[in-house]
Amino acid sequence: MYTAGDPMLEVRELLIKAFATAWRAGDKATDRDSYISSSINVINSIQIQPEMIYAEEGQGLVDGEQLDHIEDLVRADGAWVYYEVPAENFFLVTWMPDAAAAAAKAADLLAEGDCVACVVDLTEEWRPAE
Repeated sequence: MYTAGDPMLEVRELLIKAFATAWRAGDKATDRDSYISSSINVINSIQIQPEMIYAEEGQGLVDGEQLDHIEDLVRADGAWVYYEVPAENFFLVTWMPDAAAAAAKAADLLAEGDCVACVVDLTEEWRPAE
């Protein structure tokens, strides 16, 4: 589990933090647990690089299927920006060198319209409701 100041974090944890942050920044039309769970479950393919994660959404994961590299580590210094275009069924999470650069990138992306863009809050935590 990531702790502030850690140099690396798991892709899985970064994605959960990104979805939780996006839910907070969005319209909150669904409850937080459903939003995060469905965001994870609709990933159809994922490409992971040290400074970027790109995923396409589709039919979703088969129950119990593990995504390759979901437990890989990515950098936790700097800041991450979550960007999603719902109409095009994709999202990406990209690394920026610092919070100011991340905020500027998120603002530029939001200016394009019809998207969700936010700086990922690495303090976000989530455990599925039981």
